[in-house]
Amino acid sequence: MSLSISILGQSNSILKAGFFQKFLDADDTIEVTSAGRIGASPSLLGPYFAQGDFFKGSEFCIVDTCVIDFSLLSANAIDYYDVVRWVEWIGHSAKRANCEPVFVCIPVSDINASRTIISACISVCQKQDWYYLDVRDVIAAVVKSKNVDAKELYADGSHPAEFLSGVIATHLGNFLTKIRTAKTAKCKRTFAFTAYDRVPLKDQIAGTPVEYSSRLITFSGVRLERGETYPIHIGSDSSIRGLMVNSAACKSVLSIEGDRTFHKNLRLKPYHPTNFEARLIPICRPIRDHQGMVRLSLTNQDVSMSDVTLHSSKEGNDEGFIEVADLVVERGYDLVTYTTTRPADPASIRWMPD
Repeated sequence: MSLSISILGQSNSILKAGFFQKFLDADDTIEVTSAGRIGASPSLLGPYFAQGDFFKGSEFCIVDTCVIDFSLLSANAIDYYDVVRWVEWIGHSAKRANCEPVFVCIPVSDINASRTIISACISVCQKQDWYYLDVRDVIAAVVKSKNVDAKELYADGSHPAEFLSGVIATHLGNFLTKIRTAKTAKCKRTFAFTAYDRVPLKDQIAGTPVEYSSRLITFSGVRLERGETYPIHIGSDSSIRGLMVNSAACKSVLSIEGDRTFHKNLRLKPYHPTNFEARLIPICRPIRDHQGMVRLSLTNQDVSMSDVTLHSSKEGNDEGFIEVADLVVERGYDLVTYTTTRPADPASIRWMPD
């Protein structure tokens, strides 16, 4: 196929048996120019990873965020509005950089359970004329042709089995081929563009430095310990929306003091025995400070939590330390109008079986 792509995704974009690896295995001429992939993390991963020249040189950006967004939304760890805003941010950021976003909407194994989150993603795509592949359509075709139950096509509740991943990959490749030859029309889009920044803690905290590296991410942060208070400058016009943590070394409750005090349960467990597992933790209720300075500390486990943290322990696992690389901060927005293209045939944005 000979194309350059970027990828923003969760575990189905990481696993060797996942659709994205199957997609790459099928064509060795595909070049991945940039990648932002991390498991157990919401579509906030877009604003986290897709900074600067992330989309530069990419013809397409494959976006895979529905599975964890569903899990977090179901647990009330994020809200519907967050998902729509982050998905819009990804799509508009790609289009402004002349990169075509293609959203791969994967349901969990209980197919109907994902309808709300997938409908949210698709509604954004339809409003903006962005391409999407609704994997429920793929599953329906396989179920009909193979006479199997949809759940049999899954390795577990969140991950399609290798066979289904291969089918998704094949259809994605064919879809991109059609998109490349589709007629387009020029248009203008106006978007309330939110600025997101990473605030590296190691630049402001003289704590114990921690460094890890994997094929997916380089993690450069600090270990916070109970008994210490860590002042962090974020800016008076900013709010904290997330943290990049090492979930294998988060064993306490984080207190963030700004215009209010916020308690976040970071007694986490990694999915597999390891000393490092990066995870982007969203903060559902943004934290601000009118003077632009927040204070981080670790508190005891008996306080009332300010929001929900997925895959956290309600008791125990409290050794009094956490490892954090960055805060994700939101810095207000500007109304942006840009010139781009849209498909001449609006119906073509949806993948359809041949």
